[in-house]
Amino acid sequence: MRKGEKAFKYFKVLLFLIVALFLVRVAQQGYTIYKVNLETEKTQEKVRKLEQEQKALQQEKQNLDNLKYIEKLAREEHNMVRKGEIPLFIIEDKDKKAADGKINDAAQK
Repeated sequence: MRKGEKAFKYFKVLLFLIVALFLVRVAQQGYTIYKVNLETEKTQEKVRKLEQEQKALQQEKQNLDNLKYIEKLAREEHNMVRKGEIPLFIIEDKDKKAADGKINDAAQK
């Protein structure tokens, strides 16, 4: 081989290595951008959920200024009654519930 051909061969190898390193670096950057985009989408979804939750809480805050809403909550969640009313509590029988469950299990088989 002549000296010029040998130098050209080394140049081609060197050029190939440079192009290969460049492509590897571009692929790494592309993957990094992909991961950042995924994280951005997750964050935007979280922001949307938090905005919905904030709207619900603002609505709840407005409702708490309404005495009828407060009365409804007191009746439903705390079993409160007005003066003169008689509270009615329904208690389910555990034995009856268990027997109903056995009957339903037998019917399904």
